[in-house]
Amino acid sequence: MAQPATHLFGTDLALRDVAGAADFTFQGVVGGSGDLALAIGNDNIVQALTMRLRVRVGELAPLGWADYGSRLHELIGEPDLARTRLKAQVFARDAVQADPRVEQVLSVDIVRIPGERQVLRLALLVQLFQASQPLNLVHDLALETT
Repeated sequence: MAQPATHLFGTDLALRDVAGAADFTFQGVVGGSGDLALAIGNDNIVQALTMRLRVRVGELAPLGWADYGSRLHELIGEPDLARTRLKAQVFARDAVQADPRVEQVLSVDIVRIPGERQVLRLALLVQLFQASQPLNLVHDLALETT
């Protein structure tokens, strides 16, 4: 019998993107209940894998998570060439595959964004343990800092 996504993929504090960084999300109107929102089940696994792509490998070493993160940051400043796109695919696959809830990364594709030359859109198809359908995870990587 399959277990519910809540049990399989866990619960964590919900984060939101604020100017390229992650910040806590509040439940309801800000200041209303004062409670922090939770990412539960599928929302949590999407958030966890996205954070794994955003965090630089080794960045959390002082907290005991030396292998957590990705090497995608190494591509900032690189030109959008086939070599850069291939490295992005490898770095993303390695980072996502390292999550214990991931059975297999089925594919990592680079999708062109019309009008954008300095952003790589990574489209990952990820098979999670005990999930009937693969997860479609999309992550944008800016090759230049703004």
